[in-house]
Amino acid sequence: MNAENNLPETKKTSYTDIVVALITAIFVLLFSYTSISKFLDYNRFVFQMRQAPIPIVKSIAPFLGWLIPIVESTLVIGLLIKKTRAISLFASVLLLVAFEFYIGGMLLSGLDLPCTCGGIISTMSWNQHLLFNGIVILIGTIAIIKFQNLNFLRPFVIGRKRNKELSRA
Repeated sequence: MNAENNLPETKKTSYTDIVVALITAIFVLLFSYTSISKFLDYNRFVFQMRQAPIPIVKSIAPFLGWLIPIVESTLVIGLLIKKTRAISLFASVLLLVAFEFYIGGMLLSGLDLPCTCGGIISTMSWNQHLLFNGIVILIGTIAIIKFQNLNFLRPFVIGRKRNKELSRA
């Protein structure tokens, strides 16, 4: 309570909180859009994955056709819940890194194959995808670094700080 006016004290929103909120919103919009597009056009999504030059993707395309948009939708829900936001940001970046490897495989194949993304994102070239994903991975990493309640990373951070303190002594 504030002694002057008997009102409860409010936490001031920091620059970091705003940055993390904006980046989280970008991820929510991106994964909502792509998962809905994939669900709505499942047959096209699976057909395009079957054209990939990566044998494992071809053989499990129908399974991936459901798994990928379900994972994206789950990440959206996780990003919207404050308790799971940190781990969901981390998982989102990991998913995008995995997709970055897929894009690399598509580029290395030298084939002119359609993108398996949904909607307007599918109009990008593979090089544009590589750049777009790289930027989204970067901003996601910034959010993870800026996020103040990363309980799953604290042991590593505390360990490094403690090691630095011990080495100075």
